[in-house]
This record gives sequence, C-alpha cells and structure tokens, in this order.
Amino acid sequence: MKLRFLIFLIVSSVLALLLAKHDVTHAGNETSRYSVVESVLERGTFEIDDSIFSTPDKGERNGHYYGDKPPLLTFCVIAWGRLLKCFGVRFLDGDYYRAVYLTNALIFVLSCLTGWFFYLGLRRRTRMPEPYRIAMSVLSVASTLVLSYAVTLNNHTLCASAMMGLILLLERCEETGMTRLRAFLAGVMTGLLLNLEFVTGGVLGIAVFVFVLTSIAPHRIENALMYAAGAGLMILLEAGLNTVSYGSPLPLYLSTHKPTFTEKNYLSYAFNILFGYEGFFLYMPALLFAGFALASERMRRDRVFVYMMASTAAAMVLLAVGTSDFGGWCYGYRFLIPFAPVLLYYAAIWFGRPCPRLKRWKVFRLALLWGVVFAVVGVMDPWNASYEGSLTKKNALPEHFKNSFLANAFVFCWQISPHSTLTQIFMDRVYGREYAMMYLMMELNNRNDYAGLKRVAEEIRAMERAAAELQGESAGVGGVPE
Repeated sequence: MKLRFLIFLIVSSVLALLLAKHDVTHAGNETSRYSVVESVLERGTFEIDDSIFSTPDKGERNGHYYGDKPPLLTFCVIAWGRLLKCFGVRFLDGDYYRAVYLTNALIFVLSCLTGWFFYLGLRRRTRMPEPYRIAMSVLSVASTLVLSYAVTLNNHTLCASAMMGLILLLERCEETGMTRLRAFLAGVMTGLLLNLEFVTGGVLGIAVFVFVLTSIAPHRIENALMYAAGAGLMILLEAGLNTVSYGSPLPLYLSTHKPTFTEKNYLSYAFNILFGYEGFFLYMPALLFAGFALASERMRRDRVFVYMMASTAAAMVLLAVGTSDFGGWCYGYRFLIPFAPVLLYYAAIWFGRPCPRLKRWKVFRLALLWGVVFAVVGVMDPWNASYEGSLTKKNALPEHFKNSFLANAFVFCWQISPHSTLTQIFMDRVYGREYAMMYLMMELNNRNDYAGLKRVAEEIRAMERAAAELQGESAGVGGVPE
C-alpha cells in the first residue's frame, strides 16, 4: 500500500506541474483569497484596499475592505506563502507567476486525494479486478469537474477530498463500531467541510450527527456529544479566524452573499443547474448511474450510502432554492462539485458487484468518456465569463454565453485556429460574429491573455477596414456619374 501511495503522489505531482495555472482570472473566488494572502504576506494586514488583486467578492468593515470567503483555506495559503517566501518566492514583482503556480500545484495534489480515498473505498468494498479499481479512482477526478477546478485555488475540490475521507471514516465505523474517538473525528471532518463550504458542511453536519446518534453502539449519547465537540471546535476555529481577519466572529460572507428567493423561476433554475446549460448531470452524466444503486435493496441496507445520498439530495434542494447566480463566472454548477465523486463512488460500487450487466457497462463507459471531455475543456478556464442569472443585467453580453462548455470550446478553437471551419461555425452560427468578438475580448481579458487581446484587436480592425472598403465600393457603383 505504501508503494501505491508513493506512485499516487508522484503521478499527481507530475500532473499538477503540467496543468496548474500560473495566473489568476478576474473571478471573485480566486481574487478574493489571493488578495488577502498577498496583503498579509506583503503588507502585514488583512485589509485588501491596496492589494494587487482587484476582486468583486469583498465586504466593508470600518472603512476598509476585506475578502469575504470562509477564512480557513485562506489562512492555509498564507502559511504556504510564508514557506515559499523562505525560498525567495513572493506574490510580487517577477515571482508573482511562480507563487501562483506553486500554490495551484499544491491545491491540485490535495484535490487528487479524492481519487486516493476513492481507491481505498473500492478496494475494501468490491471484488472487481485491480485495473477496474484504479481506472475508476482516476476517473473520480478525470471524469468530474474536480479535474477542471483542481488547477486553480478553490474550495470545492478540497471539499470533495474531505467528503471522500469522511465516507471512509463512516464506513469503518459501520464495520468495526462507533467509538468516541471516531465520533470526535467525524465531527472534526464535518466542521472542516463547514469551513470550506457552508451549505455542504451544514447539510453533512446535521446528517452525520443523526448517523452517530442512531448508530448501534453502547454509548450513543456520549458518541453524539463527542461528535458535537469535534464539530464545535471547528466552528470556534472559524469564528476565531474571522475575528483575527476583520474583528468579528460572524462570517463576512453572510452579509455579502444572501440567499435569493425572488426574481427567478424555480423549476427553470433547478433544471438548468442539474440538466440544462450549466447542468451538473449534463457535464457529468455518469453520476446518474448512482440511481441504479438507489434501486438496489442491497445498497439501501448500507447506512452510510443512505445518509450520503440523502445529504446530496438535500444540498441540491437548498442550492436550487437559495442561489440564483449559477455559481457566477464559472464552468458548470460548481457548488455541487463535492458531491460528484460521492455519486460516482456508489455507481462504481454498484457496477463492481459480482455480476455486472454488460449492456449497462457500455453506456456507463460512454458517460464516463463524456465526463472526461467536459472536464478537460473545463481545465482551460474553470472561471470563465458566463451567464450569472439574477446578477447579469438584461441584454448584457454574458447572457448570450450561458453554456460555459461551449464558451470554453469556442475560445480554445479560436486560439488554436482562428480561421478554421469550427471557429467560424461558433462565430456565425452559434453566437453571431459581433457577440463572438466581444466575448473573446471579455474572456481573454479575464484570462490576462494580452497576446490574444492584441490578435482580436487586429482582427476587429481588419473587419472594419473590409466593411469600409465594401461600403466605398457600394457607393461607387450606386453613385451618380459626373
């Protein structure tokens, strides 16, 4: 097992060095955290007024601005930044790209722990050959949006790793019994999830508390209290970090991002975050095969499975009701990313039973391949400019770019071959040339691709010259001779 883990670390580290981004987009999820990190490391303050990172995700306190993201991940990156600083790598001057690149590479490796925990679970629960377990473990990252977002600083993929680790812990509790120590660790894990994502952590926190309280164990009340102690410790940690950051234990995020219950069609919004243009299952259709596990009586006897599936459903309902921005500028519906490996895990367990049905295997493989394609396209920019629902003004440009997969594919085609047939189809048939050129300017600016911006500007000038010449010819033909 040690050799396998060493191989995992080597492979994930190599992929991290190949895929990690070396720059930061203009999306708030990245810039809000990096602005705090840069301010603390370079000026010794949590105030981001003078940060080199301009961010829309911030809150005002006592006349100063602060990043509004949950603080634990930011503090961890600050610690990582101090380590980099010891080796002469800073977030200023010529080291900026290197500091961002090494930070994103670390996030990638930690995100890949999702696949390692996935493998450990399959190894214990399935009788399928080792190649099957390895392949499915790789695909838990490569066929989901975990791959797309792991190349940047984000909380979603780290949350996915923590959730898979929590599943392993709960499965061990079911196999060999719930103890006070395990209950305490479960509380710490759900508290960690709450520090990473409020909805995910809140739902899992309640579900796992009930799981611990109803476990068949001689000291259920004591176990529940130990669980509450572990979760409470992590809640106090977040409150303390908030106080250190801006002087209040309450999350700043709650004052800058409030639930939205109006100005949206609930059914339409729910459809689009699950199956429509930013659809969770559109981008990762293999996750739908977890439905076979739900129909299995054998799987329904697994308490961990029941609680995790119920938590997934509850999170979907809460996010559909309480959000209206499709995740902002992002690739697919990002808030549900932590649940993607969970659903694939149970689909893999169902297919890994002793007698799998081959016809369903073929469709499952196609769905996994579909997910790989969508995940790889997401790597190009998981924080791309796109439709934001209620946050996008009517007739604004991003409203014409609702599907972030098509938007990323269009920019990629243009970068590879701007005059290719596929690029022209995107421009003329999908978006319209005027909107397409405007979006290229917006998205390339978002990516800080100044060479690309120059190319677009040259093309626009060429189009203007061609239009002027055509207009001149038309005037000459239709004009009155002297």
